[in-house]
Amino acid sequence: MGRVRRGVAGVVLLAVAGLAGPAACSAGGGDGDAKGPSPTSSYDPLPRTPPPPPRQVVRSSEEVCDFAEPFEAGKVKAYLPEGPAYAGPGPHPAVLFKDEIPGADSEPPYLPDGWDPAFDKHDTRLVVCQYDDWEHPSRTVGTCTYLGGANNTGDGEVDVQSARYVYRVFEARTGELVTTFALDGTTSPEQTCPDETLYLSSHFQLVTSKALADKLRPLVTGRR
Repeated sequence: MGRVRRGVAGVVLLAVAGLAGPAACSAGGGDGDAKGPSPTSSYDPLPRTPPPPPRQVVRSSEEVCDFAEPFEAGKVKAYLPEGPAYAGPGPHPAVLFKDEIPGADSEPPYLPDGWDPAFDKHDTRLVVCQYDDWEHPSRTVGTCTYLGGANNTGDGEVDVQSARYVYRVFEARTGELVTTFALDGTTSPEQTCPDETLYLSSHFQLVTSKALADKLRPLVTGRR
């Protein structure tokens, strides 16, 4: 409705201006004293909106982390090819991607508030990728008990397994590797097990947000 009404108002103003011009000329008796609009002048009744800036390329987590096994560095692509360089004083905004396991994004670890980039990601400088370390020898460290079980077949108990995770940190603009490190999952069974589950399968310990933040802090907040 707003755009239609403004358009109509513009048409009316132009129509009135067109009528007022000849009337003013005839009232002057044609003696040349009355001056009409210059034939070269133009009038734009609506403000011009500048074109939006070109949209930056933002690649997917699969492209920038290569979650396939085995990991191949040559397949890693730049997350934000037109973004800022990882240089100068911090903070350096970062994003975290986890191995493509259902529900992984909703569980720890998380990056601290204030490390995240802008809404459109245009200032991202670091990409942190989390991978499961499949070579880590897991062991049972606790259990979780669920009521009802699958298809209401009865109560169910599942094991909580130890786990280790590999982290690779890349520069967002170039895709170049900044560093690699590993962290053990240390969450308790209560912290590890989701409140509800559809399948009675083992759960693996998770890295705490604090442990990951402590490891990344020099890279994110320090000078490069």
